[in-house]
Amino acid sequence: MSQQNDTHLVLKAQDGDVAAFEQLIQRYQGRLFRTAYMVLGNRQDSEDVVQETLIQAWRRLHLLREPAAFRGWLLKICTNKVTSTVRRLSSHGTDPHDPTNFEELAGQKGSSVHAGSSASSETDPARTSEVNAQIMALADVLSTVSPELRACWALREVESMSYKEIAHTLNITESTARGRIARARTLIMQRMEEWK
Repeated sequence: MSQQNDTHLVLKAQDGDVAAFEQLIQRYQGRLFRTAYMVLGNRQDSEDVVQETLIQAWRRLHLLREPAAFRGWLLKICTNKVTSTVRRLSSHGTDPHDPTNFEELAGQKGSSVHAGSSASSETDPARTSEVNAQIMALADVLSTVSPELRACWALREVESMSYKEIAHTLNITESTARGRIARARTLIMQRMEEWK
């Protein structure tokens, strides 16, 4: 997926081409879901966030001045929706991050979580079981990390965004993004020590 191709699709979508926007949705929907899910840990809330993100993106697409910045702009909308969801759930006394829902993530095909697993692990039941156990352990650890740290970590490790992109997306300074990612990595490494 090239940035130039995104730019072309965004320009067409800004001119009212629904098919172009649908192509952008197909391209980014999974990424948005993974970003939301890594913070919220709940499939339904994550799907709601993605839906709200895409609706807002369509309604405000005409306001995007730099079509080449579409990816960051879209992820910023998503992270803002995630933050609102965390606040809403917290204000209702609900745990915004239910670690039991990470079982769904462990079983998702095509998820970037499986990127490190080889084809042989898919056919070897023992290896598959070990990988799923590691994913569940990571999910449990992530459930103990604050939403702010989790969001930064997910954007860096799952979405491979630069520190500058993360800072822009979350409306924080680059040094704050670096600090949050470092703290998240330290916490995760400490709590995942037994998996080394």
